[in-house]
Amino acid sequence: MKAYLEKIYNARFFWLHLARMELKNKFRRSKLGILWTFVNPLCLTIIMSIVFSAVFDQEIISYAPYILSGLLVWDVISSAFIGGSGLIIQNDPFIRQFNHPITIYTLKSSLVYIVSFLLASISLYIWTIISNPGYLVIGIISLPVTCAFYFFLAWGGSTIAAYTNTKYRDYPQMVSLILQTIWYVSPVFLQESMFRQNELLYLWFQWNPLTHILALVREPFLHGHFPELTNYLMAFLTISIIDLIAVSINKKNARDIIFYI
Repeated sequence: MKAYLEKIYNARFFWLHLARMELKNKFRRSKLGILWTFVNPLCLTIIMSIVFSAVFDQEIISYAPYILSGLLVWDVISSAFIGGSGLIIQNDPFIRQFNHPITIYTLKSSLVYIVSFLLASISLYIWTIISNPGYLVIGIISLPVTCAFYFFLAWGGSTIAAYTNTKYRDYPQMVSLILQTIWYVSPVFLQESMFRQNELLYLWFQWNPLTHILALVREPFLHGHFPELTNYLMAFLTISIIDLIAVSINKKNARDIIFYI
């Protein structure tokens, strides 16, 4: 493992360059450019807040930032598990030409996902400054640890997705369906009070890993206090399991994955 990590470190200039290029190409020839990372979740939040606040009888002022925070984190997750599925195939020329660890290609995209998350979160920072300025300090202090959690979630998830899709090309369609199902039964946009109506649903809410992963952003920015130890432990356990699966898949498939591209 140590030798493998050294190889990743030694190739740092290469994958950092690839990360910069991916960020550039992501918004190439776009009128708004990088502003789309900020505008897109904000527009979705406005639409969803108007619709769901009427459907679920929620106060739009408090419901909108709840939805926004959910969308920001969900974008990292969906980018990793769906967008990350093509990373080995897309980087085929580099893989054939250079003897670098395969995981540097999922690493560089995970960096892009986190940078995009930070840029998209500007709207959440602005809302916090307007509504509860004191919360911003706690949010900023907790943000480095939160980003580290999300980075390793994205790296592990995209590594699993990239290897699986390279060998089984039905992966994106299957995972899209699974993530859609999770979206509708998880607290991405459904508040805790909506789960309390049913004992089993509330139990699902409490033990749902996504609840605790989302809490890393929601607790400081929406409630003004650091996430609870339970949130960190559940998020750490979930991400560790994902990363261990990613390590195992990489170890078993790194040498022969070239034959599946």
